[in-house]
Formats: sequence, C-alpha cells, structure tokens
Amino acid sequence: MEMGVEEVAAALGDDPALVEWLGELQRAGEPGDELVLPSAETALTALLRLGAPAQDAAEIVAGLSELQRNPALAWLVRRCAQRTVADMGGFRPGGSWPTLPDGWDRYFYVYVFLAVLPSVRAYHERRGIPDDISWATLAALGHAVESHRQRLGTGGIDAPFWIDLHFRGGIYLLGRLGFNRGDLGFLAPAVQAAGLPYQESAPALGVHAAPTGPLDPAACDASFDLAREFFARHFPEETYRLARCGSWILDPQLAEYLPADSNIIRFQRRFQLTPETRDGDADMLSRIFGAAPDTDLATLPCRTTLQRAVIDHLQAGRHWKIGFGWLEL
Repeated sequence: MEMGVEEVAAALGDDPALVEWLGELQRAGEPGDELVLPSAETALTALLRLGAPAQDAAEIVAGLSELQRNPALAWLVRRCAQRTVADMGGFRPGGSWPTLPDGWDRYFYVYVFLAVLPSVRAYHERRGIPDDISWATLAALGHAVESHRQRLGTGGIDAPFWIDLHFRGGIYLLGRLGFNRGDLGFLAPAVQAAGLPYQESAPALGVHAAPTGPLDPAACDASFDLAREFFARHFPEETYRLARCGSWILDPQLAEYLPADSNIIRFQRRFQLTPETRDGDADMLSRIFGAAPDTDLATLPCRTTLQRAVIDHLQAGRHWKIGFGWLEL
C-alpha cells in the first residue's frame, strides 16, 4: 500500500515548507503505472546515453536498490515525476524544487528524470522530433550532473527546475544554441519602444548558449536557421517571430575587456539590448570557472582574456550583470 502524505511528511521531519510542497505533489494526481524506476541495466544505459560521467552513473545505479527500499523516497520520486508528466508539453515554471533534508539521496532528482524519460521520449516521437535532437536536448541532465561534480567535487545535480523544462518538452538543443518555447514577457516595453506591436504574451523563443565551446558565429547562424524551421514544423500551432535572451554573455561591460571581433561581442550584437539587468557575479563565476560565489578569486585560473576580465572586474570592486536582449527572427 502506498504511503500517505502524513507518513512522508513525518519521514521528512515535518518541515512546514516541505509539508506544503508534499501537498502540491499530491494535488498533481496519482502517478500512472508507467512511472516506475528503471532497472539498473536500463538506468546505466540511459545515463551514459545522456552524457552522465561514468563515476556518477555508477553511483546513481548503485543507489537504485536503496531507493527502492525507502518507501518515502519512492513516493516522492513517483509524485515528482507525475507532476512533470502531467505538464508534458508545457513551458512555464513547473513549481518549486526544494532541497531535500540532509541524509536524503543527493541524486534524488536524477531518479525523477529517469522515471520521466520514457514519457518525454514518447512526446518527442509524437511531435516528430528527430532522435538526435531529442537525445541531445535531454543530455542536459548529464551536463548538470557533470557540472555539479566539477563545481563541488561531489555527486549531485544542478538546477533541477532547468532540467525539468527539458524533460517537459519546453526546450530543444539545435546545434550550438538551445531554444525554449515561451513568451516575450517583461521585454515587451523595449520591443514596443522599437515600434513593434508585441505584447507580453507574444510568443518568443528563449535563446541559450549551451556550455559546449566557443560561440562560433557560423554555428550560431546555423542554429537560428534550424530554429526557424524546427518550431514551424514541430509546433505549427505556435508562431515565433521574436527571440529573447537573458545571459551573462549580454553584459555590455564585457565590451570593455574583449575585442570587437570576439565571438561573445559578435553574439551580443545580434540582440537589441535593454536597460533591464540582474545581478550576475555568481552566474559569471559559475559559467566561466565552475566556481561557487564565495570562491577566493586568487585561486582561479587566468589563462584566457575572458577569465582575466572576470577576475580583474571583481577585484576592482565592480559587479557583473545578466543582460537581456531581443531580436526579430
């Protein structure tokens, strides 16, 4: 017999925020029979296909038997997976993803996405999405596991809410760049100021530079060309005429340090930048160095112009920003 919310809450320590989260999961509905944890062999094959480092893949598979013996964890995995599957095809934030109490499995959300994997693969197939794009997109899970080990030296997963978007069919990796389905949102005033009649609810593709190497202009051109064709073909009910981007790459301060013909500055010039910014120090350290916000700057490498720029800027008492921009497709 499946555990109830009260029993799981007791196992979690009855933290009020977590109890509220459990109620949210219960309201998402009963998991279907197809939402089960994979066998060790199936999990290992999937993890390696998704790009998880071999060490982490082995640890994740080794933890499966313990997870299956823990009724509270098994309940949580299936409920979290159900919430994602219930919104398959959605592209808005999928609810909270709290940190679990100490002692609970650090790979918990990896197990959630392994349970979702058959459902999202079936969704991609129904949409006619090519196999190579499907697997390349879902490999965000492997990248997140790899990033966690690089930054913190231990197994785990970064940003489950971001991986959830991939496993709901909201974002696709198309060559060098990723594109998520969405709307214009708070950038609407900047677009309207440029004379274009688009509201906040206007469809707009989010643009993301995958952490896979230089932002080669030709590769980015190819990604934009593919995106125009991809979404018109596989999501014909959605018409995308605009794209938007929010990233450390769009911080105008980078132009103080990088040459005008650098890949990053050339990528910036694709977009109409807006006055909107967010604090970006932590993001810059994470993206450029794989470092935590409290890392001693003196310990970071200075092998590239960009690395030196990031460190010099911070040591001068200045701060980096996440910039925002838009373009017409």
